Amino acid sequence: MNRILIITVLLTPLTAVVQPAVAQDAFATPTKSPLPETYADPAVPLMQLPTNFRVRRTTANISAEEGKRFDILNVKGAGCVRHLWFVFGEKNLDDLEIEIAVDEASEPQVRMPFRSFFGVLLGFEDYHINSAGLMNFPNFTVTNDPLIPPRASPGWNFYLPIPFSNGCRISLHSKSAKNGAAMVDWQQYREGVELTSLRFHSQRSIALPGSPTKPFSIAETEGAGFLAGYIMGWRQKDHGDMVFHNSGTRMLIDGEDDPHVICGHNVEDDFGFSWGFNQYQTRWVGCPYRDNRGRNNQDGVFYRFFGPDPILFRSSLMFTSNARPDDYEAVSYFYQAPRSKTSQVHSPTQWRVIGPFADGNNLDAFKQPADEIVRQLSQPELPARVRLGAIDYKVHNLDTKLGWLRLEHIIQHRPAYPLTEHSYYARTTLRSDSDHSASLRLGCDNWATVFLNGQQITMVDHSHEFETAKMPISLRKGDNELLIKTNNRLNRDRHIWVLNCSVE
Repeated sequence: MNRILIITVLLTPLTAVVQPAVAQDAFATPTKSPLPETYADPAVPLMQLPTNFRVRRTTANISAEEGKRFDILNVKGAGCVRHLWFVFGEKNLDDLEIEIAVDEASEPQVRMPFRSFFGVLLGFEDYHINSAGLMNFPNFTVTNDPLIPPRASPGWNFYLPIPFSNGCRISLHSKSAKNGAAMVDWQQYREGVELTSLRFHSQRSIALPGSPTKPFSIAETEGAGFLAGYIMGWRQKDHGDMVFHNSGTRMLIDGEDDPHVICGHNVEDDFGFSWGFNQYQTRWVGCPYRDNRGRNNQDGVFYRFFGPDPILFRSSLMFTSNARPDDYEAVSYFYQAPRSKTSQVHSPTQWRVIGPFADGNNLDAFKQPADEIVRQLSQPELPARVRLGAIDYKVHNLDTKLGWLRLEHIIQHRPAYPLTEHSYYARTTLRSDSDHSASLRLGCDNWATVFLNGQQITMVDHSHEFETAKMPISLRKGDNELLIKTNNRLNRDRHIWVLNCSVE
């Protein structure tokens, strides 16, 4: 009798475990949930993610064939990838690429070399990274175990969230066979979940070497979103000066509708260091690799994640670094809403610039009449050089994008900071189908004098920082010659020296 009672008690809970109601109702919401509806991602706090999810892990034994795509994850529905982990039994991954595509986008949001995506840049030896977004653990210590490949690759970890509403595919592409393993930790959301419209993107740029006459692009995109972080590496080839002396980074934001800027201080300063880099690593900033062979002979890699201070853009972002003749590689990580591009700005795309003139430090000198310069630069056609007194000035042809005209790279010198206390004249043509009134929007820092068809129409004083002003103009039918004199001084926006110009 006692034996029968014991068997009855044991069978009851076992039967309850497999009841269909339990298995089918994994997404049931309690009447009163103890959890909030969303939570902030710890690496990207601006991302608010649903708390009603099923925890999932997808594993893969990687056996990638030469020239064929190998899927690590391929799921339908809504969810968010929270963690990627990879390991390979070989060191050489130079021909391996990673691709990430969500929501059946026509182009993948990520496609780049595998090592670059995980923050190992310029072919440097694998190094440890410990940050909010990336964590890499090289296999340095195991050298005496015959069962562990001595040239095994690191444990590669990625922690920035990758949300999706209709599906996600993460794939590898390789020119040679690859063997390894992967784990993807992700959250599966119920149907109809309210999910952010922002989608993860990543871009890679490389210059071997960079050019002092061209800004090195870190990230460039159009639409609404925010920059979550980036990692950047350099290999010094120009040993005439410290690698840090390039005046830092520049962000040109929302050139279409609300132009504003962020100008860097210097390379190491932009990442929170001082007087160069040391191999410190924190959650948000760090230098995971540095080879210091001397004051003017250094290589390194540094990262910056903008968790507490994300860089928002509502229509566009152009993020660059000043460059020297060194090797550069950068990978940016950002979030953007699909199909959020705004209409293009009505701005002249080609300008002709002459200078510099040594009258950019004093406002009275800047205002002095320059009738001969204005007369020559307001003519319908300009020669390749403009002569003023005994000096011939070269005419520089510059293109713009999204209304931005950059002047900091016209003159190169050491250290590689933009020329200050000087001014330039920039001229373009506005074409009009009729005589009519319009509004000229001009964004600049420091001073600017504006001429239209040879007549001065206004002067703006933005001596403290970059600001935008609007001014009425009268356009005549045909070509109208717009001429702007502007200068560069050290102010709150440092050495930005950029114009943003459009006609509304």
